[in-house]
Amino acid sequence: MALRFDTPSLRMDEAHRYDESPAPVPNLNLKSKKTMINKFKLELSRKSPEEKAALGDAHITAMTGNTDFPVANRLPTDANFQTAVDDLKAANADVAAKKTALKQAPETRDSKELAFDVAINSRASYCEAAQPNNDAALAGTGLPMRGAPQPVGEMPAPSNLRATMGDEAGEIDLQWDAIYGAVSYIIECREYNPPTGWSQIKLQKQSKFTVTGLVSGKTYSFRVRALGPLGEGPWSDEAVKMAS
Repeated sequence: MALRFDTPSLRMDEAHRYDESPAPVPNLNLKSKKTMINKFKLELSRKSPEEKAALGDAHITAMTGNTDFPVANRLPTDANFQTAVDDLKAANADVAAKKTALKQAPETRDSKELAFDVAINSRASYCEAAQPNNDAALAGTGLPMRGAPQPVGEMPAPSNLRATMGDEAGEIDLQWDAIYGAVSYIIECREYNPPTGWSQIKLQKQSKFTVTGLVSGKTYSFRVRALGPLGEGPWSDEAVKMAS
């Protein structure tokens, strides 16, 4: 606002112009505030324990004899900070030593295991040579004994017979669960619809077989039974599949 001739508290001998605004009066009651800005860029989250220990050493070296920061006022104290650095170094060295030991441990264990295998095999050989065929004496050694061979009884029906399309036209792949003691397996086939009589197509030892020479688009049934020391077992459930 411009000055007027009748503006209170102004005197004509103070060199004011009638058309100028009065200079702002400073508020002597306001106190200036200083904002503290962090000057250090520690980035501790990005540093490894080794880098932190090196940072601590560098700080200790720089602060030794530094008169800008009186020793009595330092927090934490020089002794406490030196302890923090030393503890970090010791803990990091302990981890490194344990990592090295952990890497070496499996190799040490494997060599000791091999030595044990050799030793116990030698002891077993000695005991068998000292008491040949003396089962009672050998059972007293604390070493496991071989079980007596179990006789193979009657053959059960083969289970889980599966029939899938083969790789070539007119082929069907058969597979079933093997039976302990089976000498061989008998495989039979017939047309499914209308059903015809069963025909034996293979006698073999393996528990899988690829049937060939089938008519593409025609559906077939298959069954299998096992032949053991006591003769033939019952037939499996049928598996039905259309030839490719």
